[in-house]
Amino acid sequence: MHRVAAADAKSLSDLLSGVELYGQTWCYGDLGEQAGFSIPPGDAVLIHAVLHGSVRVACASGEVAELGEGDIAVVLSGEAHALRTSTDSKASTHEFLRENRSVDIPPTFSLGGGGRVQARVLSGRLQAGWPGEVNRASLPSLLRIAGTGSLAAPLLRPDALALAGMGAGSTTLLTRMASMLLAAGLRAEPRCRQLFAPPRRDPIAQALQLIEANPSAAWTVERLARSVGMGRSNFAAHFTQEVGRAPMEVVAEQRMEHAATLLRQGKLKIAEISEMAGYSSEAAFSRRFTRHFGISPSQMREKARASQAEAAARSQPVQRLLATRLGEGVAGLGGRASAVNLPVSGSSDGRRARHALNSMLVIGSRT
Repeated sequence: MHRVAAADAKSLSDLLSGVELYGQTWCYGDLGEQAGFSIPPGDAVLIHAVLHGSVRVACASGEVAELGEGDIAVVLSGEAHALRTSTDSKASTHEFLRENRSVDIPPTFSLGGGGRVQARVLSGRLQAGWPGEVNRASLPSLLRIAGTGSLAAPLLRPDALALAGMGAGSTTLLTRMASMLLAAGLRAEPRCRQLFAPPRRDPIAQALQLIEANPSAAWTVERLARSVGMGRSNFAAHFTQEVGRAPMEVVAEQRMEHAATLLRQGKLKIAEISEMAGYSSEAAFSRRFTRHFGISPSQMREKARASQAEAAARSQPVQRLLATRLGEGVAGLGGRASAVNLPVSGSSDGRRARHALNSMLVIGSRT
């Protein structure tokens, strides 16, 4: 109770003052039509600012955001994610953003071949410093900062970001601006104070929550222990005793369950799912998946597609029957329309009359 009261007594400025970003890993990406790139999971915070055009951001957790010019996406969880100019664009790994680098001026990468640039994105890979009270498990995986209509709007002028990235020393300036934008985005978040609440008292439950929220992260026993404020050996012993399985066994299980969900959705390729599940090798992912479920990833995907097709086939006779009943009802009443002086179909009275007639037919089909 004392810790909660102390945290609540702090002003929002006190809490936000501990939010800081560090690093000099920045680059521009010129995306053509049907282009995209993906970022594997890691410890970093990724920032993507759209300077021109529009892109779609999809995270491994299922979070999706459509970004237009001036919008910014901040992936706080470090989970795998991808940016695309269209839903079916290929998203290869962005090698420059795989690891921390130190550059003075952001380089530019052309993605998707030649031709017209459909979107220009400024991306940064940074390390984060958080206040001591922050509950990292409660942070949103994807924070979207709108370019218009938000408190941070005056800070998000695309030309200001573009100019900040020009010339010597630009990456330091961009990182300072990113810290300010992150603080503005968190301040606008309705649950801002909850995000900075003290950590949960049960460290094992908190570790389970962290794993479930982001199974694709580069978890190790040491990293999990550090995230919940425990020593490695003490954490591993308590975790195994309470859960009945070792921490990395639970991580592997959660990754497999998450991969199975993505496979059943059928929106991503197996190679992309493999990377989003935390595996650098598709072959290693397939072997682990097959051991866990007894079938390969491709077999599970085909099984899900077959189930969806079967469900669709079962619904077709019912839809045809309803359509037939409705058609017969309209035909039977059509000859009497003039007798009861139904209004002309194109008029507003006619539309109301036909709506009432259809409602009567639907009710009749249920009885």
